[in-house]
Amino acid sequence: MKSQSSLPSVPSSPGTQNSQAQQVVPTVQRERLAWPDVAKGLSIVGVVVLHVCLDVPFGMETGLASINSLLDPLRMPLFFLVSGLFSGKVLRMTLWELFSKRLWFFIIPFVFWMPVEKALKYWQWSYSYDKPMPTFEEGYARIFFNGESMYWFLHALVVFNLVLWATKKLPRPVAVAASFAPLLILPAEVEILFIGKMVQYLPVFIIGCYFSESIRAFAAAPNPWTQPRRIVFAAGSYIVGYAAFASWYFLVETGRTGDIAWPFLGGEVVTPASQWIVVRMVGQLLMLPVAILAAYGLSKIPFVSQCLQFLGRHTLFIYIGHPIALTLFYHFPVSVLWNLEISPESTVLWGHTTTWITYGLCVSALGGLGMWLLSRVPVVGSTLTPPAIYTLPDRLRRFVA
Repeated sequence: MKSQSSLPSVPSSPGTQNSQAQQVVPTVQRERLAWPDVAKGLSIVGVVVLHVCLDVPFGMETGLASINSLLDPLRMPLFFLVSGLFSGKVLRMTLWELFSKRLWFFIIPFVFWMPVEKALKYWQWSYSYDKPMPTFEEGYARIFFNGESMYWFLHALVVFNLVLWATKKLPRPVAVAASFAPLLILPAEVEILFIGKMVQYLPVFIIGCYFSESIRAFAAAPNPWTQPRRIVFAAGSYIVGYAAFASWYFLVETGRTGDIAWPFLGGEVVTPASQWIVVRMVGQLLMLPVAILAAYGLSKIPFVSQCLQFLGRHTLFIYIGHPIALTLFYHFPVSVLWNLEISPESTVLWGHTTTWITYGLCVSALGGLGMWLLSRVPVVGSTLTPPAIYTLPDRLRRFVA
């Protein structure tokens, strides 16, 4: 993803001007922030671990999955917060600039690689479960519009940036309030899953942009971990968010959830599943201060920081590469060719859950590496890192002239 984690250079104050000359003070380049890259790295690690544990039988019952579940409320919110944090330039763009300098770099990977990932998955399902291969309209065309695929985040970044651009002339409070508008059609998320994604992550993205300076200041030096007020605020906010989740679980366990009549658009009632999306949105927002401090803290740990920053700067390749690699090199050999039975009780190494989780993580890493290598290949690489097209209209005008 093309969101940058470096800040633009900031002009220094001009020097005193006298009758002979004007003193020139050079611009100061701010240092690239480490914690946003760490946050993205943490996010992609959590995503890969989740997908591997979901794919391997009994993987969600392992200790690794339990540890990763602690990141669940923070994983994607952190990603979209950081994406919004460095999207301030969108507010100064024309529509053509928005498309050519930003959306273009999300659209091309989605358009080219989503059909590849889906085709491989449909192929696997046809062998494993005798499911018929879908038509283009059923299996691909609608996904270009609703984003319901492993690469939904690229689709979301296109939509979120368009929404952000549309709010650029609104006062900041109104723009943030507008990001909650998908709540008005909440019941429709049962049919259009992307509405649920907008409810959960669009406010985080918009807040990340409009409150970028406040967020930077919150995580800036001096070390926020030495400032009790920030720690108390973050911890208190996290506790309230956790309480929101705990309250929902209590209602579910005691059978006190049910459909709620809905007075707005999208449907007549809101189901418990849709209500849970709102609870997640509230809890995730409240937990973000702790997530920011955690990312900042990890950015100060040698080696761990460098590893997560590296992963955070290569999230696109890992996001796109790991599901394709898992389908090709895990699902096909294990479930289609070998038909292995995998369980944590297996006495055979090649039948043990831990073995295949380890294998899946290695395959996912190789998938990310493979995509990075493909990005260096002429023509094919352009589907991952598209060429710049901002000057295309000028070049066309000169060509026609």
